[in-house]
Amino acid sequence: MSSYEERMSQKYNFFSSEDKNPVSDLEAENETSEEIIEKVNEENESQEEENMLVPLSAWKKVLDQLGNLHEADKLMAEARERAAKAEAESEFLREKLKNTREELNTFKKKKRFFFF
Repeated sequence: MSSYEERMSQKYNFFSSEDKNPVSDLEAENETSEEIIEKVNEENESQEEENMLVPLSAWKKVLDQLGNLHEADKLMAEARERAAKAEAESEFLREKLKNTREELNTFKKKKRFFFF
Protein backbone atom coordinates (compact mmCIF):
# COMPACT_ATOMS: atom_id res chain seq x y z
CA MET A 1 0.00 0.00 0.00
CA SER A 2 1.40 3.37 -0.95
CA SER A 3 1.57 6.34 1.37
CA TYR A 4 -0.90 9.21 1.33
CA GLU A 5 1.63 11.50 -0.32
CA GLU A 6 2.34 9.00 -3.09
CA ARG A 7 -1.37 8.47 -3.79
CA MET A 8 -1.98 12.22 -3.95
CA SER A 9 1.04 12.78 -6.19
CA GLN A 10 -0.24 10.11 -8.56
CA LYS A 11 -3.78 11.46 -8.47
CA TYR A 12 -2.81 15.06 -9.12
CA ASN A 13 0.35 14.39 -11.17
CA PHE A 14 2.67 16.31 -8.87
CA PHE A 15 5.73 14.59 -10.26
CA SER A 16 4.50 14.01 -13.78
CA SER A 17 7.60 15.60 -15.31
CA GLU A 18 9.68 12.75 -13.88
CA ASP A 19 7.24 10.07 -15.01
CA LYS A 20 6.94 11.17 -18.64
CA ASN A 21 9.62 10.68 -21.24
CA PRO A 22 8.66 13.42 -23.72
CA VAL A 23 10.89 12.52 -26.64
CA SER A 24 13.43 9.77 -27.19
CA ASP A 25 16.99 10.63 -28.25
CA LEU A 26 16.59 9.31 -31.81
CA GLU A 27 13.44 11.31 -32.43
CA ALA A 28 15.04 14.43 -30.97
CA GLU A 29 17.88 14.23 -33.49
CA ASN A 30 15.43 14.14 -36.38
CA GLU A 31 13.30 17.07 -35.24
CA THR A 32 14.29 20.66 -35.44
CA SER A 33 14.91 22.67 -32.32
CA GLU A 34 11.85 24.81 -32.98
CA GLU A 35 9.55 21.77 -33.01
CA ILE A 36 11.08 20.55 -29.77
CA ILE A 37 10.56 23.95 -28.14
CA GLU A 38 6.90 23.97 -29.27
CA LYS A 39 6.31 20.49 -27.86
CA VAL A 40 7.95 21.38 -24.56
CA ASN A 41 5.87 24.56 -24.30
CA GLU A 42 2.67 22.61 -25.02
CA GLU A 43 3.57 20.01 -22.39
CA ASN A 44 4.38 22.72 -19.85
CA GLU A 45 1.02 24.39 -20.49
CA SER A 46 -0.84 21.10 -20.02
CA GLN A 47 1.14 20.33 -16.87
CA GLU A 48 0.45 23.77 -15.46
CA GLU A 49 -3.26 23.10 -15.81
CA GLU A 50 -2.94 19.79 -13.95
CA ASN A 51 -0.33 20.72 -11.34
CA MET A 52 0.02 23.45 -8.80
CA LEU A 53 3.26 24.37 -7.08
CA VAL A 54 2.97 24.71 -3.31
CA PRO A 55 5.75 25.81 -0.96
CA LEU A 56 7.04 22.96 1.16
CA SER A 57 6.32 24.75 4.44
CA ALA A 58 2.70 25.38 3.41
CA TRP A 59 2.34 21.76 2.31
CA LYS A 60 3.67 20.55 5.67
CA LYS A 61 1.24 22.85 7.49
CA VAL A 62 -1.65 21.45 5.45
CA LEU A 63 -0.57 17.88 6.20
CA ASP A 64 -0.23 18.72 9.91
CA GLN A 65 -3.71 20.22 9.93
CA LEU A 66 -5.06 17.18 8.13
CA GLY A 67 -3.44 14.98 10.77
CA ASN A 68 -4.97 17.14 13.51
CA LEU A 69 -8.40 16.82 11.89
CA HIS A 70 -7.99 13.07 11.67
CA GLU A 71 -7.02 12.89 15.35
CA ALA A 72 -9.94 15.14 16.33
CA ASP A 73 -12.33 12.94 14.35
CA LYS A 74 -10.97 9.88 16.12
CA LEU A 75 -11.41 11.53 19.54
CA MET A 76 -14.96 12.61 18.65
CA ALA A 77 -15.84 9.07 17.61
CA GLU A 78 -14.50 7.73 20.92
CA ALA A 79 -16.45 10.41 22.83
CA ARG A 80 -19.64 9.52 20.94
CA GLU A 81 -19.08 5.87 21.78
CA ARG A 82 -18.62 6.65 25.47
CA ALA A 83 -21.71 8.89 25.47
CA ALA A 84 -23.82 6.16 23.84
CA LYS A 85 -22.55 3.61 26.36
CA ALA A 86 -23.31 5.95 29.27
CA GLU A 87 -26.78 6.65 27.89
CA ALA A 88 -27.52 2.94 27.53
CA GLU A 89 -26.24 2.27 31.05
CA SER A 90 -28.35 5.14 32.41
CA GLU A 91 -31.47 3.77 30.72
CA PHE A 92 -30.73 0.30 32.09
CA LEU A 93 -30.25 1.65 35.63
CA ARG A 94 -33.52 3.64 35.40
CA GLU A 95 -35.38 0.48 34.42
CA LYS A 96 -33.70 -1.46 37.20
CA LEU A 97 -34.61 1.25 39.74
CA LYS A 98 -38.20 1.25 38.50
CA ASN A 99 -38.42 -2.54 38.83
CA THR A 100 -36.82 -2.48 42.27
CA ARG A 101 -39.34 0.13 43.46
CA GLU A 102 -42.21 -1.94 42.09
CA GLU A 103 -40.88 -5.04 43.86
CA LEU A 104 -40.47 -3.06 47.08
CA ASN A 105 -44.05 -1.76 46.87
CA THR A 106 -45.44 -5.24 46.21
CA PHE A 107 -43.36 -6.62 49.08
CA LYS A 108 -44.69 -3.91 51.43
CA LYS A 109 -48.27 -4.70 50.39
CA LYS A 110 -47.73 -8.42 50.94
CA LYS A 111 -46.12 -7.76 54.31
CA ARG A 112 -49.07 -5.68 55.45
CA PHE A 113 -51.46 -8.29 54.15
CA PHE A 114 -49.79 -11.14 56.04
CA PHE A 115 -49.47 -9.32 59.35
CA PHE A 116 -52.95 -7.79 59.52
